[in-house]
Amino acid sequence: MAWNDRLREAAYTSPGGTRIAFDYETVSRSVEKTGSAFSFPGVDGNYIQVLGRSGRRYPLRVIFWGDDHDLQSDAFEALLLESGAGSLEHPVYGQLDVVPFGEISRRDDLKTAANQSVIDVTFWETLPLLYPTSQASPASVVIGAVDEFNASIAAEYADAVGDLSVSETAVLKGDYQRLLDGLASSVSDLLVPAGGAVATQFNAVFDSINSTIDTAIKEPLALAFQTGILIQSPARGLSAIQDRLDAYGNLARSIVGGDSQSRDSSQLRVLDLYASTYVTGQILSVVNTTFETKPQALAAAEAIFSVFEDVQDWRDSEFDRLGQIDTGASFQQLQEAVAVAVGFLVEISFTLKQERSITLTRARTIVDLCYELYGSVDDQLDFLINTNAMTGDEIIEIPAGRTVVYYV
Repeated sequence: MAWNDRLREAAYTSPGGTRIAFDYETVSRSVEKTGSAFSFPGVDGNYIQVLGRSGRRYPLRVIFWGDDHDLQSDAFEALLLESGAGSLEHPVYGQLDVVPFGEISRRDDLKTAANQSVIDVTFWETLPLLYPTSQASPASVVIGAVDEFNASIAAEYADAVGDLSVSETAVLKGDYQRLLDGLASSVSDLLVPAGGAVATQFNAVFDSINSTIDTAIKEPLALAFQTGILIQSPARGLSAIQDRLDAYGNLARSIVGGDSQSRDSSQLRVLDLYASTYVTGQILSVVNTTFETKPQALAAAEAIFSVFEDVQDWRDSEFDRLGQIDTGASFQQLQEAVAVAVGFLVEISFTLKQERSITLTRARTIVDLCYELYGSVDDQLDFLINTNAMTGDEIIEIPAGRTVVYYV
């Protein structure tokens, strides 16, 4: 049997059970194998610790053609927007449990390629356990994963710095104090809209650590737990989700970005404590947010992934450079927390408003356009302005040729 005889019909079955077959062009898949490489003085080669692999990604260019290609494309788009995991019958790689994730684009080239529609979509391989079961709310599963990470990284930090000399402890205290001050400065704006219990908790924990740092640095387990509470408290505030994601992302990248290198193993551990916990700050931020649109939820998922990958790359490089063995316990918990958080965001994205866009063929007033798109004005006008970043002139009159996005 030749390779072309082994090709299968390409089709996607939605979570609701509807199956649609389609044509395709070039196919591909990608996967990331995760782990760490360790080198040792005087020993040639590396010890490779494999932690697993990511889910595979399957980008596809889906093609419908013929008299009903437009209706088939409409139906296929509707399947992709259903909530939950579906089944992909891949022409080369077989049957897979997948979720359509990220941007889904459609093209109808009526002038140059009439009689067909082309949809570009990426299917992500998924595990059923990534989606919380009916026995627990999605948010509680995410919070539980973060709690497990907190306990794991606190134990690792305590084990790594618990036997330092007096001089080494003094140097570590300086490292910790700089990170503590940088955190307080960076999240100050997040605490203003938070107010109440969130600001009170942050200030109380900060004052407690700051005033007792000389003794707290000698109790690493308790200090690490307090650090987690301190870092994660602004995530539960009322500031805009993008502000919280940016603040935590900037804090993490201030540690892991550029040519940042650790002086020794004790500094690496305190930097890792802060950088990794900043990722969980992003995770808790999304749990404590009510998303309105699908793009908002997916953008948050991508932001968490991006920062997590930066922290991962930095950790791998630093542990390898310093010849340190990483047990991987806390990092595996961090991976789990990221996985369930992204799964949570993907899952809820199917229930949120979908983005659509139109290009105006004539000048319009914002009031009549808002009513046409949303059926009301008073409760949607600011939303239309903000989601399109409209300028002062456009609020008076939106010119012809302007592309406007709206959500349904």
